[in-house]
Parts: sequence; structure tokens; C-alpha cells
Amino acid sequence: MLHSPLFSLSFCFVFFFFFFFVILIPQQNCSPLPLSRHRPNPKHFPVGVDLVNTTCELCANASASFNYKFCVSSLDRLPISHAANFQGLAIVAMELAVENASNTVLKIANMLNSGTFDHHDMGCLEDCMETYSHSVTALLNSIGAFMAKHYGVANTWMLQVTKGTRRCEQGFSRGRKEASPLKKQNYNILQLSDIALCIIQFLEPPPTPPRSS
Repeated sequence: MLHSPLFSLSFCFVFFFFFFFVILIPQQNCSPLPLSRHRPNPKHFPVGVDLVNTTCELCANASASFNYKFCVSSLDRLPISHAANFQGLAIVAMELAVENASNTVLKIANMLNSGTFDHHDMGCLEDCMETYSHSVTALLNSIGAFMAKHYGVANTWMLQVTKGTRRCEQGFSRGRKEASPLKKQNYNILQLSDIALCIIQFLEPPPTPPRSS
């Protein structure tokens, strides 16, 4: 697997803060999560493999497009997930998305230099290159906002990633019968983003109802 210098630097930076501010903070000391009475409270979720399964099941039940098996396999293969709390799994998902986006930038660069794509696909690849470059930045911004507990800001950055990824995929579908050459990469980014978005939306405070006059 190819690794870009950008990912290596971002991973070291995020891992440092993730280790000291997420893993080393006991889950029971986290501030109360503003969840409605109809939603399960992640504060009481067990840390470890059970948390991965519980979180993925929770998100799959909330969205028909969420892939439970992808969620479990992506998070479960990293030992750090088994020491993380609910918030920590969002960081893991976003870091995996950074890795995938960085690798996709390198893949697109190789495709552009291969000389095997027609004019239409070359244009799409150039658009996707720009999209994925912006996505790496958006993901890093989302991680920073999430760590600062600015969940609404983190949510906004993640939505930019999903919007750009869908635009990349749709560009190839216009006037093309074959599958997009970035279909797998786009799908992976969308699913990893969905994991992070699901957790963020459980942590984000619900809007305060207006006071009655």
C-alpha cells in the first residue's frame, strides 16, 4: 500500500493527541453526552471489541446505506480501536479516511500519467484529484474540530468530504457504461465518513427548543 508523506505527518500528529486525550481519559470521566431519551447513551458502551460491534450496529440501524460489515472490518483490524471509547472510534474512522484519501491522490496521479484514459475520463480524474486533495484538508480540519469538541464544525467538514466524493463518482457516470475507475476508493471514503458522521451526530447537542412566551 502506498503512503504519502502528508498522511504520515498527519497520522503522527493525530495519534499523539488521540492517545493522550482519548484513550488515556477513562470513559466514565467524559462529560455527559446530550442525547435524547429515545437514543442509546454511548457513555455506557463497553470499550473494546464489543464497542466496535455496538457502534456499527447502532449506525447501521440509523441508516439503510450504512454497511455494518464494512464498519466492523475497518475498525476491528486496528488494535487501537479495542482501547478506544465511543469518541475514539470516530478519530480512528477519520484517520482511516485520511489514509484512503491520501492513497487515492497518488492513485489518480498514476492514472493521469498512464495514458490509458480518454479525454472524458482524464477530465474526471483531474476533477477527482482536486476533490481528494481538498478532502484530505477537510478531514484534518474535521479531526481538529472533533478533538476540540466542536462537533457541529466537524460534521460540516465531513459533509464536505462526502459531497465531493459523490461528485467525483457522478462525474464518471455521465456518458459512460463502464464502472468508475475510482468506484472502490469512493465507496470506502463514503463508508468511513459515514462512521465518523454517525458518531458525531450522536455527540452533537440537539437544538434547544424555543422558549414559550
